[in-house]
Amino acid sequence: MLTYPEESLKVKKISAEEQKKQERMRDVTMLLQQMVEREEVALKLIIDCLIDVGSINYANHKLQNPSLNKIMKVLVGYIKPVARLIALRWLKKNLPDLLTAWLESKVSFKPVPINEEEAVTGELETVPNNQSNNRG
Repeated sequence: MLTYPEESLKVKKISAEEQKKQERMRDVTMLLQQMVEREEVALKLIIDCLIDVGSINYANHKLQNPSLNKIMKVLVGYIKPVARLIALRWLKKNLPDLLTAWLESKVSFKPVPINEEEAVTGELETVPNNQSNNRG
């Protein structure tokens, strides 16, 4: 009869728990990706609001000349469709991973590391992708 040391059984149990956590976080990412695709209209509206508020704040903060301030606010109306397209593409690519990492940090007792490059580029991996080929 084969016997295994108690220590190796604990390692397997922790490994199974960690695997389950990783699978569930991948599920969260997938659900968020689907939500982003379904709620594209809401994302566009949110982007429009943020562009409006950001352009007003930028013009008021950076441009002290009232005529330049007014011109800036008018120009934003012409630039807005392009900015919306770029922002929507960036959000679709990065929002699920960034939101998953943030949510994981809220349910973890230890911080989820996100380095500065990942935060700026949005290219981060919240959970190891070693079994992503098994999922459809």
